[in-house]
Amino acid sequence: MLEVGCWRHILENMDILKIAQFAEGISIAAGKILLREFRSKGILISYKSRTNLVTNIDKESEIFIFNCIKKEYPDHSIIAEEGSRREIEGEFIWYIDPMDATNNYAHGIHHFCISIGIFSTEMKKTVVGIVYDPFHDELFKGIINSGAFLNGTRITISEVNDIGISIIATGFPYNKVDRERNNLIEFNRVLPFVQGIRRMGSAALDLSYVACGRFDGYWEPGLFSWDMAAGSLIVEEAGGKVSKYDGSPFDPEYPEILATNGKIHNRLMGLLKS
Repeated sequence: MLEVGCWRHILENMDILKIAQFAEGISIAAGKILLREFRSKGILISYKSRTNLVTNIDKESEIFIFNCIKKEYPDHSIIAEEGSRREIEGEFIWYIDPMDATNNYAHGIHHFCISIGIFSTEMKKTVVGIVYDPFHDELFKGIINSGAFLNGTRITISEVNDIGISIIATGFPYNKVDRERNNLIEFNRVLPFVQGIRRMGSAALDLSYVACGRFDGYWEPGLFSWDMAAGSLIVEEAGGKVSKYDGSPFDPEYPEILATNGKIHNRLMGLLKS
């Protein structure tokens, strides 16, 4: 007979799997909202700042996701990029980016996604991560202690152990005039020592690409929890390593991330710190 603790663990895993399945479904449905207006003349653009824009489709996607979660899980907290928020004292917090890479989307560039990360306050860790790229119909998923997947097939990080032949991704904060924090110092430190650096515009997809081996590493400052929560778990469940720049434990509420295949982690960390 299984002990009480074992039964509790099994029931918790069943709950997490159910939550993951629900998150998959709403991300795919929200993806249809994004695709419906992509490259159409019906997109309305407004600006949070000169470099940070938002569209009516971001907001429509967020309202849809927010309402679905609120109905299905009334005892869960929700924090979403465009301001939808419900804070409840409970175990789970949903970090929602209804459209990561809005700038790409608004300019007709087909590299954007929906990111949903579910954080457990008891475990102090993201337990489900969903990143869905609707244009390419690629759904990246990570479930704690269960692995990482792309459209249902298990994925793993790359085997590159020489940073000199690695492809690294990064991004830049919206405040580009702050020379101490705009990532150019770190960019120039890393560039001479790698095969190439890519700037794709979506933190969630950059992390997912590390998880499936398309990128060997990724770093970026100035991020928010909804940018990183899902993708960070997907990298870890694919066998990669995620931390702050100094190697200390990753925190989705701390505005920086370093994620790699693990094999080049210390070398990339050293370049960022030097």
